[in-house]
Amino acid sequence: MTIRIRIRKSLKEELNGRLLVFVDNLKSDSKEYQLYKRRGLDGAPVFGVTLWGLHGGDEIVFDDHKDRIMGFPFDFEEIPHKPLKIQAFFIKYHKYVRGDGHTIWGMQDNGGGGNYAATPYNLYSAVKTVDYGNEDITLDMKYEIKPEKPLKRGQVLSQNNYERKGKIRYFKMKSKLLSKFWGEDTYIGANVLLPANYSKDKKYPVLYWQGHWPGNVPALRYGVELREAEKGITEYWDSGKAPEMIAVNIRDANMYYDDSYRVNSANLGPYGDALVQEFIPAIEKKYGGIGTPESRLLAGGSTGGWESMALQLFYPEVFGGSWPACCDGMDFHAFQLIDMYNDENVYEIKHNWRKAERPGMRDVKGNVIWTMREENRYELAIGGDLAHGLGQFTAFQACYSPCGEDGYPVYSYDPLTGKINPEVVKYWKENYDLGAYIIRNQEWLMPKIRGKIHLRDGDMDNFYLNLGHYILTDILEKHDYQGYSKMFARMGHSFCMTMIELMEEMGEYLNKTLEGYSFTSSLDKTAAEE
Repeated sequence: MTIRIRIRKSLKEELNGRLLVFVDNLKSDSKEYQLYKRRGLDGAPVFGVTLWGLHGGDEIVFDDHKDRIMGFPFDFEEIPHKPLKIQAFFIKYHKYVRGDGHTIWGMQDNGGGGNYAATPYNLYSAVKTVDYGNEDITLDMKYEIKPEKPLKRGQVLSQNNYERKGKIRYFKMKSKLLSKFWGEDTYIGANVLLPANYSKDKKYPVLYWQGHWPGNVPALRYGVELREAEKGITEYWDSGKAPEMIAVNIRDANMYYDDSYRVNSANLGPYGDALVQEFIPAIEKKYGGIGTPESRLLAGGSTGGWESMALQLFYPEVFGGSWPACCDGMDFHAFQLIDMYNDENVYEIKHNWRKAERPGMRDVKGNVIWTMREENRYELAIGGDLAHGLGQFTAFQACYSPCGEDGYPVYSYDPLTGKINPEVVKYWKENYDLGAYIIRNQEWLMPKIRGKIHLRDGDMDNFYLNLGHYILTDILEKHDYQGYSKMFARMGHSFCMTMIELMEEMGEYLNKTLEGYSFTSSLDKTAAEE
């Protein structure tokens, strides 16, 4: 049996990137059914190899590359011989000639939000049903993902383009700092939620909501309300009962991930400086932000929690208060379940004569959903070993690690074996360990952040992030941080409060910290407490 993949003849430019083959045994006759959209560890099995110098009309014999094919959840040779559905997909790489002198390749942000399955110009074949192992297979990769909408005059695809609606505005700007780093025009976008009685003649505090690629969804998930914690936020905001503020959600997908982690990085560029020096002043000038540190608040969960905490620590004179929840590992003694400083391996826990697989995710009862090895293996299958995985652990390497001689991130651990590289971990500690940062800078930092930190998490966080929360809380309490740190029993990876509760808390906080601000709660808190 041989798998042949044909590239459409009409393709003009040279094709470089990651060829993926998906298989599955799900039954579906829908014309809209696409295996490549079944992403994730419980999605369609995927097998990938990076290829260079292809052209329109070329034919690839996938089997010829079997020594380099990385598969998940099993090896290419282990695909069962039986009737299966199969599909080919190609993640097109773009050449970046960066300002630091490095030339690297990766999936360009064309408005897909770091999601290869939604990124324009990636190629794919039709889904075929085959008797796998008993017949030769030919897949014609003749289809291409199209942009959501045709570009209007002056528009670019980067960070996508959305139309204003109701109280929601969409903003995008070219960053001079990031463009210089990447060697080409680089953009940051924003979803801007205006208060109920917004006036251009008035100035407002601004909530900067941190997190993953939001698409066209505004902060607080206003207008969406799919989760229990979001219920009622749209009506509450529209009623005028919410604290008067502007809420901003950021769009900054890149070749490594669906967001930038919003700090300066050797591999991602100066996103922290771009945010505070270019993006925030532009947003506040356009929509009427007050423009003082006391008027800028931060919030977010998970990745957004880490970003909210890091921005408050790294730029304490820019932001006036932060509400980080279920944060990515804030202290690398607890990088999920890994002690990056004392453990030897990310994937394995050593127990005398035996080794156990290290969990990566659990449910709130403690049942393991996947292991660290499995999550990293999935990212390797999708992206290969140059941090192209477009996943969570790829993002950690891209953000926290030094840049190697080849221009790509130097891994803090071997992505195949999990063995930890102490030299890279030392770099992580010196630059991105938030606990170490507080200890190292306590004398000048603590006076600037006292009363500003409001941490929340569940004690059954699905990614074990409560462990880092405990460590950082101990550090903050030792230095009299005068904020709060709340841990919620039997709760998993969540904000651990509703969006309305968050707004109420922020409104009361601004009453105390922002001169001239007035907010009166409309909620019956006594009844709620009872």
